[in-house]
Amino acid sequence: MFSRSNTISGVSYRTQIIRYSISVAGFQTETCVPPRGKQCMHIRKCPYFDYLLNHTTKPRPMSLIKLIQENQCGFDGNNPYVCCDDLPSSSSSITTTTTTLAPVYNKLGDAVHKHPNFNLLPIDICGTSVPFSTDSRITAGTQTVIEEYPWMALLAYYKDKEVDFRCGGTVINERYVLTAAHCIIRSSVFGVRLGEHNLDEKIDCTPNGDYCAPRPQDFYIESTVVHPEYDPKTFINDIALIRLATPANFSASNVKPICLPIEKVDLTGSHGIIAGWGVTETGQKSSELLKVSLPVLPISVCQTIYKKFARITDDQICAGRGDGKDSCGGDSGGPMQYVGTVVDGTPRFMQYGIVSYGPRHCGMNGNPSIYTRVGNYLEWILDNMERDNLIYVWIIKYIYRIGGSSSTPQVIVEAKETIPI
Repeated sequence: MFSRSNTISGVSYRTQIIRYSISVAGFQTETCVPPRGKQCMHIRKCPYFDYLLNHTTKPRPMSLIKLIQENQCGFDGNNPYVCCDDLPSSSSSITTTTTTLAPVYNKLGDAVHKHPNFNLLPIDICGTSVPFSTDSRITAGTQTVIEEYPWMALLAYYKDKEVDFRCGGTVINERYVLTAAHCIIRSSVFGVRLGEHNLDEKIDCTPNGDYCAPRPQDFYIESTVVHPEYDPKTFINDIALIRLATPANFSASNVKPICLPIEKVDLTGSHGIIAGWGVTETGQKSSELLKVSLPVLPISVCQTIYKKFARITDDQICAGRGDGKDSCGGDSGGPMQYVGTVVDGTPRFMQYGIVSYGPRHCGMNGNPSIYTRVGNYLEWILDNMERDNLIYVWIIKYIYRIGGSSSTPQVIVEAKETIPI
């Protein structure tokens, strides 16, 4: 394992609703508390649930119905109200209308769906979590629940003979992590940590101690692939793949893959969720994984703002309000994600973008940040994913079976090196 003072465990943390009633705008509600939301509002005024309702068919999937029930905090007639985090600050009353813009979907071509490596994407298990659930800072972020985003990765670098986590990434299958090219080029990156949450905690558990997650999984890097047309001056094609030296163990609840957008989606006018351990508004890195919801803006907005500094293309995403909420250095390589549907209308987290760069002072008024548009690189990602030797896969699975989920990556690396294939 990579040396550090503490490691993590995780928390299966369900919505908490204080069970007493108050009167708001003439109807009965229950008070909402973190982690799942601080405000009780009409379900269509909560961006998260409005998005789910817009992208699932009737009759609604049972998974969505259960999620609504778990977050329900009241009714106004037949209109349900839910606990929500993203209440517009200017709103003083709750209304029953919404102007949320629905994303536009278009099928990707046969180049992706018929790609020989398409089945390397674990569509059957991706994007699910227990709660469901560029300079240097995530600012005005909110804390995440342990295991909320089990696909989050930390990239390990050598710094003054010590380990330093400076970039993020996402697990896309048991051997690959997706990240930004600028996190790989001319760097001392040597390893990846999965399943992390709080760098300051030896074991992460729920506040009442009724659940603790498995320990993180640490891996050495077998190889990296940087987009051949990455431009370090403009950050165009800022995307890279990391192949882990050994497979990740998806039987652990805190390590799962995120879904990639197998359909093109335009979130302009909607929100994306950024997660990372980057520097916060205090100027220090966050020891806990943070998240922030940012509006996705027309690419023309960033083209105007950054025209003197860099060329912005349709392979990039423009997001953020410049109101103190932003991604920053340390978040680089991490995901911009959203809730979509992959299998049977079941809501899943999809990766929309990769944190690339932004204004020197994160969250600066009027200056959004730039993200790599993952959907435009699906064919490149599949082209550069390798299959495992079947004999090697059998050996790894056997080691996990006899060693249990606590088997360390070092044991598996030794097995790979001592058994010829």
